Amino acid sequence: MKAALLGALWIGAVAVGSVRAQEAVFLPEVNTLEQVATFESLRTSDIQAAFDLADDLLEQVDDIGLQLYFAHVAFDAGGTERAISYAIPAAEALEPADPRLTEALDLLVVSHEALGDPETALAYELLAYNSAEARLGPENLALMPRLLALEPKVEDLRPELLGALQAMRAAIPTEKTPKPQLRAEGGPTAVEVWFGTNRKDTGASDPAQRFGSDLDDLTLGSLTVTIPPGHLSGLIERPEGWFFSGHLDPEKHVVLASLEDLTKEAFAQGCCAQEDKLLFVHGYNVTFHDGALRAAQLAFDLEFRGKPMYYSWPSKASLYGYLADANNVVPSRPAMEEFLEIATRGAGKLHIIAHSMGNRYTLEALETFLLKHPERRIGQLVLAAPDVDRAEFEARFGSIRSRAEGVTLYASRNDLALQVSRRVNGGYRLGDASGEVFALEGLDTVDASLIEADTLGHSYFGDAPQMLGDILGLVRLGWGPQERCGVSVRDQNAASAVWEVQPDGCRVEEIRTAGDLIRLHGDAAGAEAARRLDAAGGDQMAFWQDVLAVVEDRLHAK
Repeated sequence: MKAALLGALWIGAVAVGSVRAQEAVFLPEVNTLEQVATFESLRTSDIQAAFDLADDLLEQVDDIGLQLYFAHVAFDAGGTERAISYAIPAAEALEPADPRLTEALDLLVVSHEALGDPETALAYELLAYNSAEARLGPENLALMPRLLALEPKVEDLRPELLGALQAMRAAIPTEKTPKPQLRAEGGPTAVEVWFGTNRKDTGASDPAQRFGSDLDDLTLGSLTVTIPPGHLSGLIERPEGWFFSGHLDPEKHVVLASLEDLTKEAFAQGCCAQEDKLLFVHGYNVTFHDGALRAAQLAFDLEFRGKPMYYSWPSKASLYGYLADANNVVPSRPAMEEFLEIATRGAGKLHIIAHSMGNRYTLEALETFLLKHPERRIGQLVLAAPDVDRAEFEARFGSIRSRAEGVTLYASRNDLALQVSRRVNGGYRLGDASGEVFALEGLDTVDASLIEADTLGHSYFGDAPQMLGDILGLVRLGWGPQERCGVSVRDQNAASAVWEVQPDGCRVEEIRTAGDLIRLHGDAAGAEAARRLDAAGGDQMAFWQDVLAVVEDRLHAK
């Protein structure tokens, strides 16, 4: 019955592609990044010149984030038909459950309404509903505003669909359903994440669309991401892409399920008391939605016993928005300082994992925050593939290191994204190990070059089980590099050392289990691991052999 109702809403809709073309991974040319930055400056001084440049850029590159960004700028500037011309190719290339499809379709709705074409606007609005439902599921309360907005339009223009629409509205609970228990038996696991962002609030009820790419004041809240049963460490399970045409399934996929705004007082009371906190700050070319999934995946895979946190700064979410993203570092500092002031309250430690350009935002705000609040400290600061100038970091390091439990740098010589950044910025970046690996007294430098990574070699910190295992040992268990079984010392002198993550090193599952045994059994953890090894059979024997090895190494290191 549900499928029939959905089919009714598709009838008569404008034909928009339901599968996403495979996007090739490649590195942008520096001059293209510069052209996008020029567009940013022209949009406030010469809008026609800006659009001429946008047209030229879209003839050179095929980038959905760039198409959507230009479409929003065009609509805001009164260029409705131009906005449509930018949004349609993006919509045709995106799969049903991609949040950007809903964004493109919503933009086509308001554009056709502005042109006085309510029939076409309604057709796109029906498609937008289907796209949102494909991600959220048919009973998500966030769909209610869409259905309420659709009802009078459908009654007027498509009355044959009214019954189906009303049945769909009746199926949605009018009250929020209780959040599922963490690691619920046999079902999806709900991870609650406490977030802050200085992205512009769009006002959308759909959590994936709630925050855009423009700069704004600080918003605080909590969000829930569900992790499917059978989840593999390091993976954010998503649909297969080309042939996916159904709904996101919490039993199979990682899903951003809900989002709630909070006042500063409610946020502080909920997040920041006795428990430790783990904050993730995303890099460039990331939407609010995608960063939220990564924050939840990290907390889940690390089995972090505390409060997961997430800060999202206003990225353009385009491969070509690099310079525009970099330009928001200083303007974002006040909002991020305000967030850090709340996040460091209470007795619990605040551990921070910053990725790529997110390290610039983090270091900029952290340095000034610590100067203003000399009584505050942080736990572990993890700099993952940092897109940061080396000299600038060295100048800041002392003031931050003295207030942190530890600072760890993860770098790789295979990081192609940072090699592009080197050409843009004119020097080796902190996380680029393709030249001399950066080392400094008081800094734990870990070279991840031996670890298999994504195509760009830039997201290894959250994808590879060996990397997750090393980070787990650091932020959850408090082990130094000499105590962590997944790394070995490569270069050492009197002032500093460089460590190396081994491909055959300990994986996150083994370290999680070993850490729990040591926490529960102390010096008797080895005997307990041996007992479980004796009782294991089949595939579990190799796992418990590895756990026993981790426990013995750790106890010996003590």
